[in-house]
Amino acid sequence: MGPDGHVASLFPSRPHRHEKERLVTFITDSPKPPPPRITFTFPVINSASEIAMVVTGAELANMVDVALGNAPPPDGIPPPCTEVSAEEELTWFLDKDAASKLQTSG
Repeated sequence: MGPDGHVASLFPSRPHRHEKERLVTFITDSPKPPPPRITFTFPVINSASEIAMVVTGAELANMVDVALGNAPPPDGIPPPCTEVSAEEELTWFLDKDAASKLQTSG
């Protein structure tokens, strides 16, 4: 997951995140290097029985908070990371920095 909430190469401002028919797509103008990329689409990603989201770094803490439903998206539009949904189990693995905005009880 990137700081803008992208997963794989499915970026917030690109139409590829909304692809429902194709299993794989390409992008030629990625906002992050390298510009040309090939990526799975959400129909493939979300068909997995189990998905692990591994996120590290303080620069991702705000987006982790958004992705887990604890904060509103900065522009009001849910980022691609909120569309990840495993058939059975989605597990988040966060380092201390990535989890730094999450509140703990107790």
